[in-house]
Amino acid sequence: MNKRRIHILLVPFLLLAAATSTAQKCPECDCYHFPIPEKCEQCCGVATGKISSVTNSSVEITEKGSTADTLAVKKTFALKPDTKKNGVPRLGAPATVYYRKHDKVATEVDIVDAIEGLLQPANEPDPPGPRACPSLPAQALKVHLGSSLGWTNSDDVTVLRIKDTEVLGLRRTSNGMAVRAKVFSEDGKVVAQIIDNRFYVNPNNSFRIDRPDSHTLVVYDRHQRQVLNVRYLNPYSVSVLGIFQVPGAIPVVITQNAMFIGRSVLEQGCAGNSHILWSVD
Repeated sequence: MNKRRIHILLVPFLLLAAATSTAQKCPECDCYHFPIPEKCEQCCGVATGKISSVTNSSVEITEKGSTADTLAVKKTFALKPDTKKNGVPRLGAPATVYYRKHDKVATEVDIVDAIEGLLQPANEPDPPGPRACPSLPAQALKVHLGSSLGWTNSDDVTVLRIKDTEVLGLRRTSNGMAVRAKVFSEDGKVVAQIIDNRFYVNPNNSFRIDRPDSHTLVVYDRHQRQVLNVRYLNPYSVSVLGIFQVPGAIPVVITQNAMFIGRSVLEQGCAGNSHILWSVD
């Protein structure tokens, strides 16, 4: 009887000790500049979505589901006097929250349509679409990948997911397009990351970003290959090229004419009206 009672009391104690240990390490971590160092991965998080509630002391973000068949998730974060903001949080605004995981305190709240450097739409015609694609809604966001096309009625979309990892996502706002992306090295490390067009790179790698004009974002790897090329063609259309890979999965290469998934070739594909356009296992 006594032993059992001691065991029951010991479990909460161990959980509290683990949480305290994590909390003690987190103040030393920069949870805003990515990629997050390995020692801080348990401390830092980022949430993207729309503001569904806001007060002087908290902000609630509604995130889209992580998979095609999951519902949106609401997450609440505490706002402190030292929480950085690039604008005034407002209901319905697209936002990114950088936070400490152990206490759900927001270290930075970015209102996406207030971020400088968002891609601006050019005034270019759409590339020829696949014959299999139906007539699309007038306000739909179209994403051209080689000769294939994905489209959505949402302004926030995962363009490509590999093994449950979003490697490319887009958010359309009234002031421009925000890009988020992850680039992995051969040993499985995140060596470059884009969040709302802000480029974060591991200092030990020679990745670089190029903005040849206000409509285009290009990322080069250390071999000077274009691993990402996003062009905002017009208010309703985006083109994507690149080389995308996740540890333990086959690579996805998108060229002007086709999408290569390992040794398979996809041409004239059509994926529609989902918050995840293409998913590769």
